[in-house]
Amino acid sequence: MMNLLIVVNKILYILYYIYYIIMFYNFYIFICALACLSPVNAYNRETILKDISIENEVVIISSGIIFIYILSLILRNKEIIPQKIETKTIGYLVLNTILTCISLYLGGMIIQRSNVLRFKSLQKPIYLVVLVIVACLFYEQKCNLQIIFGVGLLVMGCIIVDKNLK
Repeated sequence: MMNLLIVVNKILYILYYIYYIIMFYNFYIFICALACLSPVNAYNRETILKDISIENEVVIISSGIIFIYILSLILRNKEIIPQKIETKTIGYLVLNTILTCISLYLGGMIIQRSNVLRFKSLQKPIYLVVLVIVACLFYEQKCNLQIIFGVGLLVMGCIIVDKNLK
C-alpha cells in the first residue's frame, strides 16, 4: 500500500511539472519532448506486446490515460464532460475514436511483426507526405515548389533508410 502511495505521489508530482511546462508553451520544446517520448513508448510497447494482446494493451493503457486525466480534472476543479457539445463536434469525436482505435491496432501489429527502429524512422516522414497531399487536396492548403522538393527529399530519405534497416 505504501508503494502505491509513493507511485501516486510521483505521478502527481510529474503532472504538476507537466502543467507548469504547458503554461510556458514553446513549440520547439514540445516537439523535442515528443520526439524523446516516442521511441521510449515504441520500445516499451514492443516489450508489452510480447506478453499480452494488442487489445489488452490498448484497454489497459487507455484505462490509465482516463484515470490520469480524470484525476487531473478533479484536482483542478474542471468539468469532466462539457455541458454543451455541438452535434458536429460529437461526430468528430466519434470519428476520431474510431480512427484512433484503428491506428492503435495497426501500430501494435507493426510493432509485433517488424523492427521498431524501422517503423518509427519511416512513420513520421510517411505521415508528413500523406499530410501534405491531404492538406493540398481536401483542405485547400497551398503547395509550392519548396514543399514538393521537401517531400521529394523525404521520400528519397525513406527509401534509403528502409533499404538499410531491412
